[in-house]
Amino acid sequence: CIMCYFNSNFMALSSYALDSTKKEDLLDQYLQETLCQMMDEYHKNQTPIDIDFRKLIHWLRAGDQLTHQIHPYPAKLLPHIAYFFLKAHKNLTQKLVLDPFCGSGTVALEASIHGFLPLVADANPLALLLTKVKTTPYCIEKLIRIKEKISYKYIRYKVAPTIDIVNPDLWYLPEHKKQLEILLRTIEEIVDQEEKAFFKICFSSLTKKVSFADPAISVPVRLKTKEKFSPTINARINKRLDWIKSANIIQEFNIIVDANIERVIETNNKYPNRSTAKQVGIDARSLFTNLNDSIPMPDNSVPLVITSPPYGSAQKYVRASSLSLNWLELASPKELRSLEEKSIGREHLRKTPLHLEESNLPEDYVQLLKKIAHKNELRARITQKYLIEMSQVVDEIARVTAPNGRVIFVLGNNQVCGETLRNDRFIIECFQKHHLKLKLILIDDIKSRGLMTKRNRTASVISRETVLVFEK
Repeated sequence: CIMCYFNSNFMALSSYALDSTKKEDLLDQYLQETLCQMMDEYHKNQTPIDIDFRKLIHWLRAGDQLTHQIHPYPAKLLPHIAYFFLKAHKNLTQKLVLDPFCGSGTVALEASIHGFLPLVADANPLALLLTKVKTTPYCIEKLIRIKEKISYKYIRYKVAPTIDIVNPDLWYLPEHKKQLEILLRTIEEIVDQEEKAFFKICFSSLTKKVSFADPAISVPVRLKTKEKFSPTINARINKRLDWIKSANIIQEFNIIVDANIERVIETNNKYPNRSTAKQVGIDARSLFTNLNDSIPMPDNSVPLVITSPPYGSAQKYVRASSLSLNWLELASPKELRSLEEKSIGREHLRKTPLHLEESNLPEDYVQLLKKIAHKNELRARITQKYLIEMSQVVDEIARVTAPNGRVIFVLGNNQVCGETLRNDRFIIECFQKHHLKLKLILIDDIKSRGLMTKRNRTASVISRETVLVFEK
């Protein structure tokens, strides 16, 4: 048993009277040996290995750790997965790690605190902003001074520019919307862009907290009582609604700011020399070394890739971020649809004919799409688009991965219209076309990670994640 092997060695390691640096070095070594043992077992048996990353990395808290919880975000990658593979690759000469689907910045933060420079991309501008804030070692005194200045200005200001929000009357009391606009005006006046980003993320958290959106659901859904709910649940909902109506905007903002400053303090104390994530694009199919996307990332330049792409039928990423995107003016209500169209794993597609013969997909996937199309042509077109775009993502990742470099790909399988979509097999075939060797398959059960695993009546629940390890 691999986990028994590791835990027995970890217990032995913990008993040694060693300084923290030496223990950390030995821990890295044991994790490297554990990964090697897994790959040896897979090479021998060619069978996926069941694993529980929470138990394997049992000392890592899954809750409010460092700046991981600085802002809510749907479908976060379990930090234990990023932690394991980063620690198992600490001996890399070039300390770079790429996550072309950075999302909330889980891989980026873990990479940053373990001495890597995180390279990140994402189609969602909120994800890029959040990842930057999460990995930046802010000056605490400066944050406190700006917080005080924001409170002072908020009291003085009486008017502010109107922010265009999708269905504002559905989500906010009119007086709260006006107060939020005044608060945002004070934040926009912050001169330093890094500090401004921090307070924008705090403000973004506030906009969901004081909205009428159900906090238990990632996408905005109006919180309201229902006859089918129990009296206890309806009482809880009414209590929440009463709290929202009486909420003090600046007071709640300062609570969020103080909590996030404490998170930064903890992270600064433990990892003062961490690197801020570097953006390398907004599209995983086209990575660049500069912000204006004119210089492509060099071939064979990245020694390690750790990423979890959007699942084809699992999450409405843009819709889940819509209120924040509107408030921060990263996308207006009219621009949300076009932003979704730039995202991989989208929910909607413009109506176009289904041309399977032109898709250049493997024959078994063409046949699968035909079965889906027989039941629902729209779902077939969405699935086809997802597979084509993921193939292009693999092309780009394979291009930038360095010789002997490794790619860790975390994804899930699902069903579309009752037909099983084996995303893992598809990705394996795509990487093997580029001569990357499959070194390991791990299977981990999904616990609650903020993942909306069933998106519509034509999709299925995703209950297990597959971790694929490739080597160039």
